[in-house]
Amino acid sequence: MATAYLLAMTAVIPVTGWLVDRHGQRAAWIGALALFGAGSALCATAWSVESLVAFRVLTGLGGGMVLPLTMTILVRAAGPGRTGRALALVSVPGQLAPVLGPVLGGLVLDSLGWRWVFLATLPLTAAALALAVRGIPRDEQREGERLDLVGLALLSPGLAVLLYGLSVLGGGPHGPLLAAAGALLLAGFAVHALRHRPGGPPPVIDLRLLAEGPFRIGALLMFVFGLCVWGGMFLLPLFYQQVTGADALAAGVLVAPMGAGVAVAVLFAGPAADRTGPRVLVVGGLALAALATVPLGFATADASGALLGASLFVRGLGLGTASVPMLAAAYRGIVPDRVPRATSALNVMQRIGAAAGTAGLAFVLATALAGADRPAPAFQAAFWWMAALTAVAVVPAMFLPAAPPRDTARSPGKAVR
Repeated sequence: MATAYLLAMTAVIPVTGWLVDRHGQRAAWIGALALFGAGSALCATAWSVESLVAFRVLTGLGGGMVLPLTMTILVRAAGPGRTGRALALVSVPGQLAPVLGPVLGGLVLDSLGWRWVFLATLPLTAAALALAVRGIPRDEQREGERLDLVGLALLSPGLAVLLYGLSVLGGGPHGPLLAAAGALLLAGFAVHALRHRPGGPPPVIDLRLLAEGPFRIGALLMFVFGLCVWGGMFLLPLFYQQVTGADALAAGVLVAPMGAGVAVAVLFAGPAADRTGPRVLVVGGLALAALATVPLGFATADASGALLGASLFVRGLGLGTASVPMLAAAYRGIVPDRVPRATSALNVMQRIGAAAGTAGLAFVLATALAGADRPAPAFQAAFWWMAALTAVAVVPAMFLPAAPPRDTARSPGKAVR
């Protein structure tokens, strides 16, 4: 069920940019929320596992568009000189949700039952829809904007198959085969997109954006960032459960300091990204995150909980300091009309990095566990890999711009009409 939801969320990302171009960001946002709400309501009425999976796919299609659309709306409204502040607004709830979600979900599940996990989202969705209708201005639509059906047929299935293949990489021979098939579909899309000719529908993701230096480096860093963050989110709960003996709910709470560190850091990193160049913030943040991961490489069953919590909090501070400036740098030089498809590309890179990081660290962990009589050394080896991957990300970050952005396009806060 969770796999179907996540794959649907990923598969819908490429079409999000086209929806904004064709129907406008207001209509796309309202449609995504309505689809998510309808899927959640149907999930609450599910009568079988099969129906629940089907309705979760519907929910994923709506939910998968929410983050790219949020980023698109904020970045276009803020302008180049305020992009960091705008993206910080997205990052804080995005970091708190993985921490608070399992805790609140567990409480709802234990006290009210599983159907209320879905029903509880409906008032929030209704409130978001009401605010969208009143607060988001109507924007320009391109009535003649055609959908790149060939590109969509290559990219969306390619992403879904690749991510599913990576998620089952250690479960038999079909994992590598699926990952290879997904990679071939993505390669086919790359060829198709780069051979685009005037007069045809624009590619669902414009690979020509990679010709822009800051965007190219930002996209690479989004891949590495997804790899580091989600690989860590995979390892840490398992460590607390298998090494220290914590249950699932307690493990989620013990990982919370990292999310708290990220949330605190982005509140300062967003405005700082608009005042200074992204290079120093991203390099410093990634270096801090790598150093803070080192204590995990020595963690055992009787490790100090306070020390591990402090290490995770500092790692979160580093990741939060790096995340907003690297994302803001990717939008530098991107004109407002190209923001929707740029956002889709960045989200695709982050999802692929997250899947690759999870699969890679799962392979390292499984290999180490196979030859160990205790789980702690295996997790230590995986944490050292996590620290190394975070440190390696410093290299591309060195090529980010050193100077602050210049808002030459329009006055801050003026929405694009």
